[in-house]
Amino acid sequence: MTDQFIRFIDRHRRLLSIVGAIWFAVGCAVYAKFLTLPAIPFLTDDVALYSGAAYNAIWWGFARPAIERRAKNLMTENSN
Repeated sequence: MTDQFIRFIDRHRRLLSIVGAIWFAVGCAVYAKFLTLPAIPFLTDDVALYSGAAYNAIWWGFARPAIERRAKNLMTENSN
């Protein structure tokens, strides 16, 4: 199960990176009042910015490197 999840994320890591960059850019634009969000409960300017920053910190700082290491290990295990 975990290996299937790692393979899925490894195949889609470019998409996850693009989503994170767009989310962070939109969060910054909303926080700077360049864009306005619709009235969605619990989604404020601060929440949009900080959740985008948290997503990117987790993705780029922890998840992506760990997934790349695990995917590389899976490739070496499968080649043997």
